[in-house]
Amino acid sequence: MRTFRTGDFDRTRVSSVYHPFLPAHAANSLHEVSLENLWARGKRLLLVDVDNTLVQWKQEDFADPVLQWIRQAKQMGFEICIISNTRRVERLQRLSEILGVETVRGRFKPSRAMFRLALIKFKRKPHEAIMIGDQIFTDVLGANRAGIEAIWVRKMEGREFGPTSISRMGEKMLRGALYRALVTPVDESDAVDPRQVPIVERPIFRQFVKFLIVGGSSFIINYLIRMNLMFAIPYGGGLLSDRAGGWLRSAAPAVFGFAESNGDAFFPVAATIAGAVAILNSFIWNRQWTYRIRGKQERMAQLRRFYFVAIIGEAINVLLSTMLNHLIPLDPKNSVRIATVVATAVAAVWNFVAQRFYAFRIRSA
Repeated sequence: MRTFRTGDFDRTRVSSVYHPFLPAHAANSLHEVSLENLWARGKRLLLVDVDNTLVQWKQEDFADPVLQWIRQAKQMGFEICIISNTRRVERLQRLSEILGVETVRGRFKPSRAMFRLALIKFKRKPHEAIMIGDQIFTDVLGANRAGIEAIWVRKMEGREFGPTSISRMGEKMLRGALYRALVTPVDESDAVDPRQVPIVERPIFRQFVKFLIVGGSSFIINYLIRMNLMFAIPYGGGLLSDRAGGWLRSAAPAVFGFAESNGDAFFPVAATIAGAVAILNSFIWNRQWTYRIRGKQERMAQLRRFYFVAIIGEAINVLLSTMLNHLIPLDPKNSVRIATVVATAVAAVWNFVAQRFYAFRIRSA
């Protein structure tokens, strides 16, 4: 994180809205956290995250400074506990044995469960513990929810778990607000750094809000077309979805063999038709309103890039919603509703990122 800054945080400097995400301190690495300072403040239990805090993701070789920090902590009398929701239990056990520390596993952070289990296990009060981790939305938020102070450390270099990149995007959007509570001298570069501008004042935030509005209109279009194609349009004495789905199952059993009903077979067709109309709506409004692109310049190139992005997004939407519609054990209408909402949300993340930085990217003059 190129804009990562270190120091103590004063929560009186920011709105209470940000308090759940605010650490007590930020450090460049675990071994830069002052154990002497923590001991002087009455901390006796160190709760530590694993990946990118103690060791790189999927790795088991600890850096010497980390091992030295752990040894010093033990010599000073600290109790140490690894807090992790990893599914790789065997690796966690090996890391625990190498360091000679206890572990607590439980529900996914930021659930308070693991933190409370650690307090119970070591018979400590929340004010006697400190959480150290590299993620705001899991380590810091989870600790704050349990009444435990948190130290935010810079992520280690290297790869990380795929979905974590989504939370990193959220951290970048939140960082400007959090840094207003950072108690450090303000230098000249900080004063002019656009990345420290409050998120609500940044162009990308306004674009995101507009994108959500356009996305909402496209979702309504998508949803209404799907529901009408599935449950409202009559054909041949029955519903179009039932008649057409039956024809698809008989005409292409290899393709539609997954379907347990005619409606299941027709669902991906309805989703594709609805998505095509919604895509056209998104392109028109995002180009003219969200990104304020005027004239014919690069319109066709943008249209090609947009459809490339949209096709991938629609494929994600159709495949995921079809799978969920098939798996969700509810009545047909509720299955379609839930499948549509969940798949649309996942596809929306892809669409915003890809449209902003690829389809409608701003070129230098």
